[in-house]
Amino acid sequence: MASIVLSVLPIGSILAPLLGIVALFRFRGRPNLLGRGLAWGGIVLGLIASSIMVASAYGIYRSFMDLTARPSTALQAAWTGDAEQFRLQMAGPGKDATTATINAWIAPLRERFGTLDAVELAPSTPAVAGTTQPVARTEREMRALYVAVFRKDSGLTRLPLEVTFERPVGVDAVTAILVRRFGFDLPDGTRIVFPDDELTDPEQPAADPRP
Repeated sequence: MASIVLSVLPIGSILAPLLGIVALFRFRGRPNLLGRGLAWGGIVLGLIASSIMVASAYGIYRSFMDLTARPSTALQAAWTGDAEQFRLQMAGPGKDATTATINAWIAPLRERFGTLDAVELAPSTPAVAGTTQPVARTEREMRALYVAVFRKDSGLTRLPLEVTFERPVGVDAVTAILVRRFGFDLPDGTRIVFPDDELTDPEQPAADPRP
């Protein structure tokens, strides 16, 4: 009975197969006892429910991992000239950016800092329930802090990068969240934002990163 009851509970489904197996062992040598069907039912239902729960948890984990990797995918695509892949990761004006616009944004950064080597989630980004979820700013926008690593002959440069994500209206799926804006904090204290239609800090205009 305990096995069949726990099999339909979210956490109890993990224990249900164990209790069902214990019950079956207790039936051995006692043919007059009733309940073997319940024991088997608890085992089967518990395994099914546990599998669904594990699959759901993994799906959520993969969704958030894909979300946190989206800025890296977009920037790597921009650096390699894959405008189509870049636009697929973007929301707002970024999804309509032309190849020329993307190249014009990348060119001065490439000239000053070199090749984009990696885009890493910053250690200071808060984590929720063991995941690296971006921090909500508004109902539709979220923000996360990253570090962009550039490689040049002179060595590596690590630039703080603020990424703003946007959730489409009426859509709750994590997989639908796209990148709205990139904000690079340059060593001289200025910031370059793309797309520059709406700055993170209205009092600080986007800067040309070239010396």
